Amino acid sequence: MSDDSTYTASFIGDDGAETSTEELTLIDGLPQKSLVRPGSQGDDVNWELDTDSTADTGFVYRSTGVAQHDYS
Repeated sequence: MSDDSTYTASFIGDDGAETSTEELTLIDGLPQKSLVRPGSQGDDVNWELDTDSTADTGFVYRSTGVAQHDYS
């Protein structure tokens, strides 16, 4: 359950399905803009806050790719 210092984050995978939810700590009263979490294949995955979407449970994060990979 969220209190004044935490919020619920929903993580949405590349296929559009929710992969998990997690309680995160607010920073100066705001949700984190981006973060890195372990992926299912052992690589760390970058996640970015989707400011245009919210879930019933709270804020939505979308995968932006594997950390430390150059996608250019």
